[in-house]
Amino acid sequence: MHRRRRSGVADTEEEVAELSLDELNAAIGRCIEGSERTGTGQGAKAIFKRVVWLEKMREKIHGIPATRRLWRRRGEQSDIE
Repeated sequence: MHRRRRSGVADTEEEVAELSLDELNAAIGRCIEGSERTGTGQGAKAIFKRVVWLEKMREKIHGIPATRRLWRRRGEQSDIE
């Protein structure tokens, strides 16, 4: 049975594999932008983890090396730029 995407967001490796490189890059960009605007530390960390996961998937599928990123607490500058 094929599961419908939550809010159009790819949540599984199979769903990410169906995205074009441009769509995947756009999803990563939206997450990076969202991490800069989110109000809670928990929310920011969840978005950060999603960026890391999406970049690992992009590396696996398209061969583009994932950026090495480090999580930093709210108030400190993270490695998402």
